[in-house]
Amino acid sequence: MDFKINNIILWPRDSSKKIRNLEFKLDKINVITGDSQKGKSSIIPIIDYCLGSSKCTIPVGLIREKTEWFGIVVSVEGKKTLFARKEPGVHSQSSEVFIRENVETDKLPRPTAERNVTFLKNRLNEIAALPYLTLADDFDENAAGKRASFRDFSAFQFQPQHIVANPYTLFYKADTYDNRERLKNIFPLVLGALDKETLILRQELKELEQEYSKKIKELNEVKRTTEHWIYRVKSYYSQAKEYGLLPNAPDFMIGWSTQVYIKYLEEVPQLVSSKIFLIESQATNSAVNELNLLLNEELELSREIGTLRQKLYKMSRLFESEKLYHDSLEKQQERLQPTNWLQKLVEPRTTCIFCGSENSSAYEELNRLYNYQTKISISSNDIVRSYDMLDREIVKIRARLSELEKSLNNIRKQKNNLEVESEEIRKIRQTEQEVFRFVGRLEKALEDYRFVHEDHNLQDEVTELEKQINILKEKINPQQIKMNLKEALKNISSKINRYADFLGVEDADHPISLDITNLTLRKTSGKREDFLWEIGSGANWMGYHIATMLALHEFFKGLNWNPVPHFLVIDQPSQVYFPEKVIENENTKENDEIEKKQIPQFKQEDVVRVEKIFTALSTHLSLKTLNNYSTQIIVIEHADEITWKSAEHDIHVVARWRDGNDALIPEEWL
Repeated sequence: MDFKINNIILWPRDSSKKIRNLEFKLDKINVITGDSQKGKSSIIPIIDYCLGSSKCTIPVGLIREKTEWFGIVVSVEGKKTLFARKEPGVHSQSSEVFIRENVETDKLPRPTAERNVTFLKNRLNEIAALPYLTLADDFDENAAGKRASFRDFSAFQFQPQHIVANPYTLFYKADTYDNRERLKNIFPLVLGALDKETLILRQELKELEQEYSKKIKELNEVKRTTEHWIYRVKSYYSQAKEYGLLPNAPDFMIGWSTQVYIKYLEEVPQLVSSKIFLIESQATNSAVNELNLLLNEELELSREIGTLRQKLYKMSRLFESEKLYHDSLEKQQERLQPTNWLQKLVEPRTTCIFCGSENSSAYEELNRLYNYQTKISISSNDIVRSYDMLDREIVKIRARLSELEKSLNNIRKQKNNLEVESEEIRKIRQTEQEVFRFVGRLEKALEDYRFVHEDHNLQDEVTELEKQINILKEKINPQQIKMNLKEALKNISSKINRYADFLGVEDADHPISLDITNLTLRKTSGKREDFLWEIGSGANWMGYHIATMLALHEFFKGLNWNPVPHFLVIDQPSQVYFPEKVIENENTKENDEIEKKQIPQFKQEDVVRVEKIFTALSTHLSLKTLNNYSTQIIVIEHADEITWKSAEHDIHVVARWRDGNDALIPEEWL
């Protein structure tokens, strides 16, 4: 992705001061060089913070004390966008974000808190054209955590001072478990083994498989119910005959098929729906009618009793609440009782015995308390009156409930006597209920049978889902993804070997491979394989770190689509040769003996080794792709011009902070 750093901007807390604006070239090796404690190592944390880091790692001290906003201007496909975040103060980060698209670098606005970090991250994901799809192969609770994010790509952007020669950590922020797992997860995507189209197909496949599983469970349940019913079909037929529901059907015959049973049983629901069950004995008709009337009356009385009980409950609660309120008012009234006596003793204007001034505050306050006491008294009287109303209503309800309960008890006695006396009616009612229950079960069983054997919609849906799943599985082809990943790693590993040779790494001809499972390098020496931490010397570790980053970016540039930004920041790669020191400038005056003594001398071979770093960077910069993409490189160094002579045509010195007070924080801000 053509995403590069155009500017780094710092806004001072004192708005009268000028902003600090560092300008970078998009197609050069941008160098920031200077002495220690000048703010060089803050460059990576500033860029990372402005790109949505969850924690501000910009060193505390002068930089954060003097800066209110940190910002970067990025160039995305030629368009410039400003991303700025506020200095977090005592917090680990600030959620206040400012974003302005299509900015002019010579007319930068002062940031204000318009957005938050979530918006910033979402915007960066949109710029990278990242699909909002999980990278996981199966559905799990952490699927959201397995989506690629722009934040994940910082592993390929930054090589800070503590990483660039670290034998145990190859990638930025890969020293924690969560970040390591996320990095492993996105490698197939960033290496092109898994593209956006495949991700979409995998998401479709997952949804189809979930729908297929749901339909299969539904179909199996129906089949299970139907198969169980088929075993009982003879019993259903016998019961229907016993209840008189198949008056014209023949008796059971050995050898009948399931279809014969179903043919007769399908007539039962139609017969029952059109038939009214009559009691054959006319002598019991009056008893049945009387019992039905009693049942209806019992139901009405029960409903009315339930309503009145609910009303009684609410009114009793209201009565208790009124009582509590009345008690509270009486207590307040007792406390205010002295105001009647005090009011008579205090005049409208009273002279203070201490200062001699006249005021009416005491009189007015007593009047206010007296008025408040009067209101309480009125409220208390109103509540007393409501007591009587509530009490009368509660008495009425209780009386009515007593009447209804007596009536209900009488009806239940009559009903019980009638049922005891009419055993034949009880049997008829019981039989009628059993018939309806049987018919209900039979209807459900017939419906399930037809659903499976006659209505083929569910089976057709399952078959169609199986067909679509198989087509998608053929398109996705996990084996092809594995082969693509293996081929990509082989390609990258060969590039690492080539860059390692440029950098003068020991035994650079021995095959080296990128291990994305352990997130490190493996070097083959004969029959033995050694991990990066098993290879000695800081120079070798540094060389392999830079070789890996350059190889990855060279590989990224050859892909048709890749979401990784085309910039790389390396902090002090020369530290393994002469840490925290400054190389003697060739322009130093030979006759200035004092200055010569103050500048340390270094071995020529160390200078040559550092030159190889810049030679490798320049070689990478010269590589062009079909898309004509190039990688922007930013190097933060203690060393000076003597170390990049061989690549000076590709060098752009962004800043040189050496003599005087020149540093990331301008002297003017101090």
